[in-house]
Amino acid sequence: MSSQFMTLYVLFWPLVATMILFVICMGVYKDIQEAKISGEDLL
Repeated sequence: MSSQFMTLYVLFWPLVATMILFVICMGVYKDIQEAKISGEDLL
């Protein structure tokens, strides 16, 4: 394999992990906001 391919491969996975973490955090944030509006506990 070429070194350019390996570099792109190594840099791709942290990007994917970061995006997944961002999506999870946004979901938790929305749940917190909805719980505040409805007056419920988060858990």
